[in-house]
Amino acid sequence: MKKNIIILVSAMNLGGAQRVVSVLCDHWSQNGFTVTLISTFTGENTDHYKVNKNVILKSLSNNSFLPKNKILNLLGKLVQLRKIIKDHNPDMVISFLTRVNIATVLSTVGLKTCIIICERTWTPFATLNKNLYWMYRLLFKNVKKIIVQTEKSKLWLNSYFPGIDTYIIPNPVSYPLPLQNGKMLIPHEFFQEDRKIILACGRLHKFKQFDMLINAFLKIKEKYPDWDLIILGEGEERLNLERLSKKLAINNRIFLPGSAGNMSDWYERADLFVLSSYVEGFPNVLLEAMSYGLPCISFDCDTGPRDMIQHQVNGILVNPDYKEKGLIKALEKMISDEFYRNKIADNAIHIKDKYSIESIMKRWNKILDV
Repeated sequence: MKKNIIILVSAMNLGGAQRVVSVLCDHWSQNGFTVTLISTFTGENTDHYKVNKNVILKSLSNNSFLPKNKILNLLGKLVQLRKIIKDHNPDMVISFLTRVNIATVLSTVGLKTCIIICERTWTPFATLNKNLYWMYRLLFKNVKKIIVQTEKSKLWLNSYFPGIDTYIIPNPVSYPLPLQNGKMLIPHEFFQEDRKIILACGRLHKFKQFDMLINAFLKIKEKYPDWDLIILGEGEERLNLERLSKKLAINNRIFLPGSAGNMSDWYERADLFVLSSYVEGFPNVLLEAMSYGLPCISFDCDTGPRDMIQHQVNGILVNPDYKEKGLIKALEKMISDEFYRNKIADNAIHIKDKYSIESIMKRWNKILDV
């Protein structure tokens, strides 16, 4: 019998969890399941990811009489969420991201609902107070399963939250990537065809260390005058990154055009991809870049990149302790040695089979018994 599934996420804005949610919604709804997608965030946001028209869309709202009272609004949203879940009577509720996971568990206290929560960060539940783990262990008594993306996250959860079944399901990759909501940024409008492109993308946040990438590029730009750097994305660090580029007088060799809804065009145009983050869960952008046959450089974060990259076989992993110097060394190796770069690219492209939607959805279906 086809299942009735509710999926919860904060919003369908740009992000790795949101992309996975869109894949789950589309796959299950197209295969005859009843899928309801609930967005819990009540502020202004832009839906970057589309979902199938068969998906039932719900969103929570603030109390119109007490719009500024956070506590009462939170309680009101929990009541709304509980009512939606009771009304839809799902076979299972799957929630993504820590705050949404907590809200889901709180709103289903006393209900005989199969709850599955998905943690996407390292460490899992990083935003929770460690001194209150005892309370969260009690709260999670109703949680059936926890889904994580890496073995290291599973081991951590088994240690700190024993008693809950934990499963590893990495992110799937869509190939070719579909168009998403957002600006259609055309590569040739930014630089000439003969330019070589270093591509980076993601939320413009300090965790991503785009400032370090810019500084590393500064150190090698004169040695490789036919290479430019482009960073796609939006976020709170935009102004700081623009100021840095201007201060270093390299704004004619570095571009920050915003978020692109046509990422496939950029992966196809780029010559090299860099992930400069010092912390990641399971970075979709790296998975996508490799699936398009891009030679990739990434810092060897605690989780994520090392699950995809075999060092010097299908990419380069940089020791995070080496920071900018390690990044520069990897950039110079990739840029200066075209044969090596092509060999890495040829090996990288095979990742799209390992992490295909078909392969990853089999794991979801098996674990959820659907």
